[in-house]
Amino acid sequence: MLMPVARLRGMDLITRRKLKRRGITNTHQLLAAAGGFESRRRLARAASIDEEVLTHLVKRADLARIKGIGATYADLLNRLGVDRLSELARYDPTELQQSLSVLNTAEGFARRAPTAAEVRDWIIQARTLPLVVDR
Repeated sequence: MLMPVARLRGMDLITRRKLKRRGITNTHQLLAAAGGFESRRRLARAASIDEEVLTHLVKRADLARIKGIGATYADLLNRLGVDRLSELARYDPTELQQSLSVLNTAEGFARRAPTAAEVRDWIIQARTLPLVVDR
């Protein structure tokens, strides 16, 4: 899903301005410019953005491509070590939903854990969408 980079969790005003100067205002543009490891390094240097910060934002943009994964569910997935589509695609839907449910119950991230149907749909999307983030 296309969204403004300003809506990515972890995006600060200075980084957003640096990206905007390079013509990057939405998640598709960010992924096109920095999805690859080397292109991300080049953009980080050219725009004077911390490479770790840029990598975090790129991974958030990657997860944002999945319909149904907002900032809260992305945080929940991140806690399990799932931070981009290529990792999400490898999961068994039932196992991932159970892990998300246990984590959410223990730590109270969201009002409710994602349902089995939602997680299954996320994984189908992750397996269908082209992979654009490579590390």
